[in-house]
Amino acid sequence: MPELLGQLSPPLVLIVGWLLIVAEAGLLIGVLLPGTSVLMALGYLSHLGVVPLGATIAVAAFAAVTGTQLSFLLGRRHKGPSTTQPDALSGFWERGRLLLVRRGVWAVMVGQWLGSARTLVPRLAGWSGMPYRAFACASMPAASTWAATLVSLSHSLAPEVIHQITSHLALAGPSAVALLLLILWLRHHRQAGNQRR
Repeated sequence: MPELLGQLSPPLVLIVGWLLIVAEAGLLIGVLLPGTSVLMALGYLSHLGVVPLGATIAVAAFAAVTGTQLSFLLGRRHKGPSTTQPDALSGFWERGRLLLVRRGVWAVMVGQWLGSARTLVPRLAGWSGMPYRAFACASMPAASTWAATLVSLSHSLAPEVIHQITSHLALAGPSAVALLLLILWLRHHRQAGNQRR
């Protein structure tokens, strides 16, 4: 397998990695994309000598920052609640907006390290009207540190450990989102039941 991976074109590997990392944070489809796994794969490929470690860290960090900026700007474009959203979804966005108002830059920084939150928090920050300067001061160092850390760790860790980490992270992100959606759904139905009474 390492021999096969060694035949990959380094520029092509870095371009594909960059595109996937940008899409994970920048587009809503990113909730389904494996950003963490892409970084781990890039680090492992640098460990095998397919791509240089320095270039891999630089490309990964730049992609992570670009993705969060894109997501923020898309959130800005659709600032404020949409009249086409169902009430439950509008409530979800409103609660997220209030969280960002209360926690601000801390929510942006922590969100970078949590699977699906990487996609949703920057968009929500833009949608909620967070000042760009505050967002950028939090997201740029968080995104570049996240990317550089995961690439560096996967470069230096054994392949078996990489597999264990990515399998746990792949389950943690979707599980956290599913749990959050379940809690919001239950809360919405409880509130609807209280209003009927």
